Amino acid sequence: MNYSSLGLKIGLEIHQQLASGSKLFCNCRVPFTTEDKQQDFPIAVRRKLRPVAGETGVTDISALYEFLRDRIFVYRINTDTSCLVETDEQPPKPVNRKALHTALQICKLLGCKVLDEIHFMRKTVIDGSAVSGFQRTAFVGMSGRIDTSFGNIVVKSVSLEEDSAVPLTALNGGTEYRLDRLGIPLVEIATSSDIKSPGHAKEVAEELGALLRSTDVVRGIGSIRQDINISIENGARIEIKGFQELDRIPDAIENEIKRQMSLLEIKKEILGRGAISFEPNARIVSHIFDGTKCLFVRKILERGGVVVAGKLPLFSGLLKIQCGDRSLGKDLSDHAVGYGIIHSDEELEKYALEEEFKALKDELGAKERDAIFIIAGSNPLNAASLVFERANHCLLGVPEETRVAEGTGSRYTRPLPGAGRMYPESDIPPIKIERKYLESVPTPKTLLQIRKELSSRMPEELASQIVRSRHFKNFESLSTDYDTVLVATIFTSYFKDLSRRKLEPEAISVGDIERMLSSVKDGTVPKDAVPQILEKLSSGENVVKVISSFAAVSDVDIRAAVKEAVAQNPGKKESVIMGLVMQKFRGRVSGEHAMEIVKDEMKS
Repeated sequence: MNYSSLGLKIGLEIHQQLASGSKLFCNCRVPFTTEDKQQDFPIAVRRKLRPVAGETGVTDISALYEFLRDRIFVYRINTDTSCLVETDEQPPKPVNRKALHTALQICKLLGCKVLDEIHFMRKTVIDGSAVSGFQRTAFVGMSGRIDTSFGNIVVKSVSLEEDSAVPLTALNGGTEYRLDRLGIPLVEIATSSDIKSPGHAKEVAEELGALLRSTDVVRGIGSIRQDINISIENGARIEIKGFQELDRIPDAIENEIKRQMSLLEIKKEILGRGAISFEPNARIVSHIFDGTKCLFVRKILERGGVVVAGKLPLFSGLLKIQCGDRSLGKDLSDHAVGYGIIHSDEELEKYALEEEFKALKDELGAKERDAIFIIAGSNPLNAASLVFERANHCLLGVPEETRVAEGTGSRYTRPLPGAGRMYPESDIPPIKIERKYLESVPTPKTLLQIRKELSSRMPEELASQIVRSRHFKNFESLSTDYDTVLVATIFTSYFKDLSRRKLEPEAISVGDIERMLSSVKDGTVPKDAVPQILEKLSSGENVVKVISSFAAVSDVDIRAAVKEAVAQNPGKKESVIMGLVMQKFRGRVSGEHAMEIVKDEMKS
């Protein structure tokens, strides 16, 4: 594609959890260990959230949309990682100073102008991911930049905010969340829309990710998320949320470009047919489905549900047009939140609904070029109204939306929010950033600088792997006292091998690794035993017993074993004798030292 001629605009928002020890506005710890995945959440609270007007007096459209979905939210709690602040039963405590310190370091790395005073705002969020119905957020810096191979990209803002709750499962009429992640400090970095191509977007995300990992951030799956803002000429700004794998970014952008191009073609076609805006016309048509052969419709009717149907004037044949990774009909179905639609452009025989749709044409007065859709459920009239609203947008082209990454494409979640969702936070006083304090905040080395330094002490590829590893902080703390190459190899190759074999390297504590390295350093155990020791530690065995079982063998015992092997295998090569000796001692002997003794004994 010629991205320039398309008028392509791309911007990124990077959200990174900070390793601040505790949450942003309370003393609950930041959970990110293997044990937290098994955490029990014995306490539950229920909430129903409502929108409020923002600072401008306007109620945000996305908040209104979520409110009309009329959902109940259940929040699961463990008091080890959540408290009354998370449940909105207690005012926030003073802001986490370590998190603020890290946010300022990130601003310095990006060359941002830091604000003299930091004011927290409330951002209305009533999709259930915040118990209070809002997320606290504050601008910290602006007007920075990130260098790429395509030129400099402006960093519009760096913000400090709270992370959201994690959805557990869908409930009847709502969603269940857990609160261990809610309130973890996040830094949000928003770029300008000057990114030139899908590949460029991936490069910017990689550069920002590397820069963030130069500071005290949480590492691992789920700790960093990318959102993408995309538009083309005559299209609209679309926000696609939830990327954790950078390799998926280019495909998702390509898909969104194709989706918007298809929607513009659909607009041209539907206007060419003479279509004009139309009012919702859905009605209950359950009587047409008496004795239906469609199993899922029959079950809904037996449970007391209804079937509603609507007519989309002049839409016949358009609903099957592909818009990126999904058809227009599927996109309309995504808007019928909680229900989904079946429409006349589909293969109706697979639903056993051919006869019912023929009857619906007469019922709705549909003409040859009109499309028909149905929704079945307990109360689907509101969902039908949302389908009509989306269909009317086809006359305008591309509606502004928030979508979520899914496969190589995305699906609709809600309208794009605006400035109307922001209003002042009255529980947190402004934070003055004195020049003396800002100057005292050190600018950390970047991972590129660290990698260059490490490359003088280890192979360049190993240096590159360890600086990208989620265990880099542990590497830094251990490599000052122990063999740098060995420590790096443990957290890259050895851990990767254990994971590949379905073992649990994350279960090995840093303290156990340090005790093992100390034993290697003082000669208590040979370096060759490290992989086997790690294997046993990953299974939960006691570190003292494991290390003692790999205690180094004396030279006297090694020589005796060599003599025995030679006597039993006369005429064999050194390599054969060496293999027998190493097999007997199973990691308790250094290979290099054992070979010296084998050669010496075989000479004599």
